[in-house]
Amino acid sequence: MKTRQHRAQILSFTDGDHQEWSAFIKKNATLLQSFILHFSAPIDTSMQELCQSYGLLYTIGTLPSKPSPESIQALNSTPPKQEAKIEEAKTSQSSPQKQSHTLIHKIRSGEEMTLDDNAIILGDIAHGANIYAKQSVVIFGDCAGVLRVDGGFFIVRNLTSGHIVFCDSILPEAIVAKINANSHLKIIIKNSDTIAVKEIV
Repeated sequence: MKTRQHRAQILSFTDGDHQEWSAFIKKNATLLQSFILHFSAPIDTSMQELCQSYGLLYTIGTLPSKPSPESIQALNSTPPKQEAKIEEAKTSQSSPQKQSHTLIHKIRSGEEMTLDDNAIILGDIAHGANIYAKQSVVIFGDCAGVLRVDGGFFIVRNLTSGHIVFCDSILPEAIVAKINANSHLKIIIKNSDTIAVKEIV
């Protein structure tokens, strides 16, 4: 017998309606492959079929503070389409690396943190906080603290900090202004010497 423990990153849908959720899933299906979607209320058949068509894992109802054996089994199960992708990746790479993620609710002022794995921050990074992300990081709130990201991308809503370093480069004022143009989430990536900003919500 073999067992494996997985770290699950969960994205909860709390506001909005099925139409908004459907549009969000279609637009961000690739990014959502590494998430478990959580719906607090029952969803209709079309929403279930949409999640299944993209091979996305999802759960419905209240999340327990301590998962039951049944919920662990459900979260660790893999849809056939996603399982095929995993097998394809295994055959294309002789030694695939295991990816892990760190989930943080929010970061308070004065906190200093080094994140070795890909990270998801559900809230804001407060002014006075100092974060060093060695991999990619997703920030669902605003960043007012010092942030350094060495990963391939980072996602953020707004930046109110004057010191953001991405792949050893301080973000230019023009890029910061583009990020702060509205309150949507944006993904920031770097190709060679070019930094690109794209809205994802």
